[in-house]
Amino acid sequence: KQRVAIARALAAKTHYLLCDEATSALDPDTTRSVLELLKKINRTLGVTIIVITHEMKVIDSICDRVAVLDNSTVAEIGDVRTVFANPKSDIAKKLIMPQGELPVTSEHGKKIRIIYNGENSSKSLLADMILKCSTPVNILHADTKDIDGKAYGQILVQLPDDDTSTEKITAYLNANNVTYSQV
Repeated sequence: KQRVAIARALAAKTHYLLCDEATSALDPDTTRSVLELLKKINRTLGVTIIVITHEMKVIDSICDRVAVLDNSTVAEIGDVRTVFANPKSDIAKKLIMPQGELPVTSEHGKKIRIIYNGENSSKSLLADMILKCSTPVNILHADTKDIDGKAYGQILVQLPDDDTSTEKITAYLNANNVTYSQV
């Protein structure tokens, strides 16, 4: 059904293709096939594809740019890598880094979210931080996405319940230009 609709649109020699939830209710293989077709159309025919979706996997697999809407208003717009690595708006943070996936933990120790932005993902950042700061951390959650062959994502860690350890770790992150936020 999706392929037929795409073919009809292309027959009109269009420069733009609007895909509204083109992969919803599809099985994984068909979803992958439709996304590969859309990507191929964009690359080979130069057709701009506008994708409307609530599925972040669709965005990170085929989109170059993203606009995040909140109540019919653009909350954030930018390069997919930039927005996914460091979302600014509350709605983008909820979509890209959902809180519902985070485990319940004790209240002891501060929690920080470390962002992997594609550039620092090839480094042994967490291991180096633990070794150089001589401070163990508790990994609560990690999530990465492959965007254009680079890993983007986040890792949520719980720090020991003392200010000295927290200061060492935040100093390390700052010195290495790592984006992080307190949760």
